[in-house]
Amino acid sequence: MYPKNKYWLPLVKFLKKNGLENQIFIGPEVLLYDFPKVFPYQILKDIRLSDYNLEYIVFHKKMSEDYTNNFLDLIQKSYKPVWGNHLFIVYKKNRSTKEKLAALKSLIFTKINLKKYYKKGDSKRNGILITTYNRPEFLIKLLTQLEGRPEEILIVNDGSDSKYHNQYQQIKEQFPENTYIDNPKNMGLVFSMNTGFSYFLADPAIEWVHYFQDDVEIMPHFFETIEKVADPNDYPVLTGFYKEPHKIFGTKNINDVKVNLLRSASAQHFYVHYLYLMENMPIPNPYVGAPKPDKGKPGQGSDEDWWLFSWAPKSIVKRGKYIISIPDLAKSDAVGELSTWEK
Repeated sequence: MYPKNKYWLPLVKFLKKNGLENQIFIGPEVLLYDFPKVFPYQILKDIRLSDYNLEYIVFHKKMSEDYTNNFLDLIQKSYKPVWGNHLFIVYKKNRSTKEKLAALKSLIFTKINLKKYYKKGDSKRNGILITTYNRPEFLIKLLTQLEGRPEEILIVNDGSDSKYHNQYQQIKEQFPENTYIDNPKNMGLVFSMNTGFSYFLADPAIEWVHYFQDDVEIMPHFFETIEKVADPNDYPVLTGFYKEPHKIFGTKNINDVKVNLLRSASAQHFYVHYLYLMENMPIPNPYVGAPKPDKGKPGQGSDEDWWLFSWAPKSIVKRGKYIISIPDLAKSDAVGELSTWEK
């Protein structure tokens, strides 16, 4: 329960008076007992704030360690104070004239410098996930291109045939700085992707992840170009490919980079924000095993790209936005034909 002192009780009284027992708002976790829809500060880094039309925010002046810079940006951009005391400020998005006048009574408590709550520096880092199956010769080429990159590189081997064991072992010896996971048997592409993405999602320092199939070749300025365009809210999923017959719904210039706007895309490569992965993982895996037991439809793969980009309830397409394709940043021998995963 919240402390029953002169700062907490007036806050609870104000919130109940304004009907917040049945509203979603951000505030201290101990308010949960009286306000079951409260979002505690501790989840700020794990939710996309732009997805929620929050009318109220309760700001605790001594809880700065839980605040994110995005949360503080949101307050300063879209909210105004309506009440406050020594410990709390209540902000509202759509403040009436009456509430504005009432807020003047607590001006001494609500007029604070939010900039002092911002965190300096950025401890976030990126990861690279590569899935491989029976193609060590392609994997060597890709890892050679990625050698020296600052991202942590994880290779998930989906139970490749024993005849490739020595070649994959040599790769581990040639690139010992990378992390390797060997699936005990071939469970299909989706299994390996779920394994690899879960590895990175378990690390709170990871912000973005590149995914590559093992036969991808990247072009010069690949990473710099992708990062110029990427945005966790507007452009959380991007690809360095464009492959027909995926329809182009328009083009756009983002930070001097010309991109295609898509509602479906192939998954040879994509760059994805960790929140997007959390919202759309795990990828369903109806085709356990390779080849698929029921063979599927002609040319059908494991549908991981359709789920992540288009089908999932929280996919970028279901949000009314687009997959960002930056064509010709990468190429793949699998583009235009069935890959080893799909045969």
